Amino acid sequence: KKISQTKNINIELNTIKFKINPKELSLFLETQNPKISYRDISVPAKNIKVYIDFLSLFKSDTQIKKISLILKELDITQLKELSAMIKPSNFKSLLNNKVKEGKIISEIEIYLNDGGTFKNFIAKGKVKKLRIEILEDFNLKNTSLNFFADQNDILVKNIFGNLNDIKITEGDIKLNLE
Repeated sequence: KKISQTKNINIELNTIKFKINPKELSLFLETQNPKISYRDISVPAKNIKVYIDFLSLFKSDTQIKKISLILKELDITQLKELSAMIKPSNFKSLLNNKVKEGKIISEIEIYLNDGGTFKNFIAKGKVKKLRIEILEDFNLKNTSLNFFADQNDILVKNIFGNLNDIKITEGDIKLNLE
């Protein structure tokens, strides 16, 4: 009911499991293979967990504290479709124009404040078989990496691949978004 009040999101759930953690007085709801669409774009989710402030259940307004979304393996073409949700940025331009192949497995945690609005996020995952056309004859090929991102930083670790004839092993990149 709460999700259906949000604009542009449609969700179809089959089974919802309720789990209580008595030590922390917390409750989370979990569902497998939900059908999610955002602005008519399908989001291939494997699992969703919604963490609720347990005490808010006894009040008139239930408060969602965190949403954990585990995505199915995405091909780059699927990720490019989903990029329609992203505001114009250098990342969106790089994804749509330079990234040619690859697969991504990711998990996203979205944290909400007491009013139910966006507070922070954490995204983490793995990319494999990545191919990026940096310049016309300058390509990153057959690359794999792990990533971790939040509002302030993007960490890319364990980069393995080829930059034309240069072999990359155990590379790391840290971007500070501030």
